[in-house]
Amino acid sequence: MDFFVSHAGPDTAWAEWIATTVEAAGYSVELDVWDWTAGTSFVAAMERALSRADRLLALASPDYFSRTWTAVEWEAAFVRQSEDAGFLVPVLIRPCGPEEYPRLLAPLIYIDLVGLDEAAARRTLLDRLAGARRPPMGTRTTFPGAYAGSALAGGRHPPVVFPGRLPPVWGPVPARNLLFTGRDRLLDRLHEQLSGGLGRVAVSALQGLGGMGKTQLAVEYAWRYADLYPLVWWVDAETPIALNAGLAALANTLGVGTGDVPERAAAALAELGRREGWLMIYDNVTDPASIAAVMPPSSGRLILTCRDPALRRVGAELVEVGEFTRDETAALIRRHVPDIDETAADRLGEMLGNLPLAVDQAGAFLAATAMALDGYLALLAVHPQVLLDEDTPHHPGLVTTVMAAHDQLAAGYPAAAALLDQLAFLAPEPIPLAAIPVGTASPVPGALLVADPLTTHIMLAAIGRYALARRSGATVQLHRLVQSLLRARLTPASVRASLEAALTLLGTVTPQDAEDPANWPAYGELVPHITAAAAHLAHADDVLEPDRFRLLLDRACWYLYSAGQLTSARVLTESTYVRWKSGLGADHPDTLNAASSLASVLAALGKHEEARVLDEETLGRRRRILGHDHPHSLISANNLALRLSDLGEYQAARVLDEDTFGRLRRIRGADHPETLTSANNLARRLADVGEYQAASALAEDTLFRRRRVLGEDHPSTLHSANDLALWLAELGEQRAAHSLAEDVLVRRRHVLGVDHPDTLRSANNLALRLADLGDHEAARALAEDTLARMRKVLGEDHPNALVVASNLALELAALGMSHAAQVLAEGTLSQMRRVLGKEHPFTLKSERDLAAARIDLTAHE
Repeated sequence: MDFFVSHAGPDTAWAEWIATTVEAAGYSVELDVWDWTAGTSFVAAMERALSRADRLLALASPDYFSRTWTAVEWEAAFVRQSEDAGFLVPVLIRPCGPEEYPRLLAPLIYIDLVGLDEAAARRTLLDRLAGARRPPMGTRTTFPGAYAGSALAGGRHPPVVFPGRLPPVWGPVPARNLLFTGRDRLLDRLHEQLSGGLGRVAVSALQGLGGMGKTQLAVEYAWRYADLYPLVWWVDAETPIALNAGLAALANTLGVGTGDVPERAAAALAELGRREGWLMIYDNVTDPASIAAVMPPSSGRLILTCRDPALRRVGAELVEVGEFTRDETAALIRRHVPDIDETAADRLGEMLGNLPLAVDQAGAFLAATAMALDGYLALLAVHPQVLLDEDTPHHPGLVTTVMAAHDQLAAGYPAAAALLDQLAFLAPEPIPLAAIPVGTASPVPGALLVADPLTTHIMLAAIGRYALARRSGATVQLHRLVQSLLRARLTPASVRASLEAALTLLGTVTPQDAEDPANWPAYGELVPHITAAAAHLAHADDVLEPDRFRLLLDRACWYLYSAGQLTSARVLTESTYVRWKSGLGADHPDTLNAASSLASVLAALGKHEEARVLDEETLGRRRRILGHDHPHSLISANNLALRLSDLGEYQAARVLDEDTFGRLRRIRGADHPETLTSANNLARRLADVGEYQAASALAEDTLFRRRRVLGEDHPSTLHSANDLALWLAELGEQRAAHSLAEDVLVRRRHVLGVDHPDTLRSANNLALRLADLGDHEAARALAEDTLARMRKVLGEDHPNALVVASNLALELAALGMSHAAQVLAEGTLSQMRRVLGKEHPFTLKSERDLAAARIDLTAHE
């Protein structure tokens, strides 16, 4: 193959013209848009093209040198150039400044096509390439002016016109945005939709929220592909009057039609029916229904820009215009602030949610003021309405865009606007909404109940129509900056009212069992919104926190703990406990629930002393207020026994567990889940003091009951099964212990995930059982994987991680890896003494086990 044409997306027209020109001169050419079909591996195709081409034509432009994949292509070609002189041929198609054109390429002679007409460009290109291997085949490209409506479809590749020429009929397309960045995939998708065969008007609708750049995308498409159409006409379609006026102006340009505006508009549409291959753009359609009366005939193409997804009703293919990619954000920021580093650009993009209009405004502000990024981000968090108020050269500012849409929504649908104000206090994630069920219908699990079905439908449809939120199925999602601007416009009194309404809305959710993994997906959707609302509470005075919201928040904290998301659990539970203790009082039932949850989280994180203090205080308050036999008091007693055991106070823990178990069995019955939890804890205490036979018997009975009451895969059932495997091993029943431990690990991986703390404890248990059976290699492999995961999830100093590390040292020693065992054992024992203390049972057991394995620990005596 003679040439591989390397180009940036915005220069596709140039690539096709050059490829057609050199192919007509007898060369063989590979061009991605011609030869790489859908589903092709882009990287593999690029590597093949670079290896089999004799020369690479690099179409040099500012876009070419700012994109990742084109950089990969020309850099690979530059490497080959050192061995194969002349392989890399730069072809300058647009001016590049010294800061844009790479210094590495400066010594290479390039072909300059900038400013040439078609004939001169063809002659220059072919003369500089020189040496055609066969005479021209008689094929030539179509010179601008000879437009064919079917040029967009058919054949291996269509006839191509010389880039850069405007069609005979052109207007009034807005000026091209010289800072337009990225969006290649969207432009390609739009072009593919418009390139289908004729038979009906090809309609593509650019749809999305305000500030996403729909209009700018349409402008860029019109300029980039202008040479493919004999007529390109732009119409402001915000109102029927403006739309008809734009069509009447087209009639004047075409010299058709007389009479008033509607008559001339009709004449323009009729004239389009007598022409082929044109492109019409209806910008900012606000009422999709109004378009049906002014649809152009079936001989051309139509682009619509609109916020309302109801454009589907007019037969349009939707192209959803969303946020920038992170790379596109960084690229636009650098157009304004060239020296900004990657980390700073990422931080800014994260804060702006990669919203194109906001990115443009932020870049312009930073360039104009030279403000430090930290200062800008701090100001943006507090006063977004100030920083995002100024209009851009191509679009009103984000404040104007959002406020205008909200005002229109409030005028027509005040209840929908009020709902939007409430959703502004939730997270910028999909919000599950549903209508209040009618009659005997059940509520949708995990959904916020808005209103009766008809009212809910009307409100959500109105919000979607003004594109202030993205709607997908039963969820609604607001952009973070839209939320910030909606909150910023509220008075203090309105903030309180909207936040209280948001909390009440969240309180309509029916909380499910937070320990059941089947309910975790619903909690996963809800927790970001619960967390966001709770964060606003910390900054709002005198806001009423409804009882039902507090219940949901308490369940959310317990879900994070149960699901093993311990860091998030600590943040949410700790802030909740502090707020409720201050606002409700230390003795309030909700405060005590939060204290109990926080203690469990702290213990799971290895903060056993902090957990013990909190559980002791909670138990004391509950016994004083509720009495010793109240279920909540007994739950606290259970928890405190766990803390005592974690700290090595096994006998005190056993006494407390025996008392608690007796009370619960009498009050709740033998099969109640709380009784079974207490029974499981008591079995552990019996094992702690060496009574393995009694522990095994109680664990076996508890496992049987839990399987019957809760099911085989319930987390509590798996707790009992995991513990029973431990006690069976202590009693010498190694095969039974191994079989049970293996089953528990499989189930926990399926139910909880491979990195859940309980799953990792099961993995450690199975590694020990493998070692008991003499399979030290398998035990070592599993222990190594478990240790790595535990350190990542819980931290290197977590007691559970230290126990696994100590066990791994034993396996290394058993396999004859003495040095590795020595290093790991010494480091682990040192950490245990520092974290747990020299007299902690874990530390003492580790010392005994390592000494029995003949690992020299004299350095730590």
